[in-house]
Amino acid sequence: MKLRTALIVGLAAGYVLGAKAGRERYEQIRKVARVVADNPPVRQLIDETSALVTAGTTKAREAISEGLHGVGESIREATD
Repeated sequence: MKLRTALIVGLAAGYVLGAKAGRERYEQIRKVARVVADNPPVRQLIDETSALVTAGTTKAREAISEGLHGVGESIREATD
């Protein structure tokens, strides 16, 4: 989620800066951003971060599911 937020903020900042500086400067900023994003170490970092976020999301879902199951069991026991 943080990666998406950072990406959106970066794109928005690039757009605003580009719009203020004119189309030519915007295209310059866009090209630099593309070169940075296509850089192998940056691409690797993005991929690793994405995998980490996916793993964290999976663990969070499992923890929430287990917690809800426990709450359901407690409610059942209390009502019986």
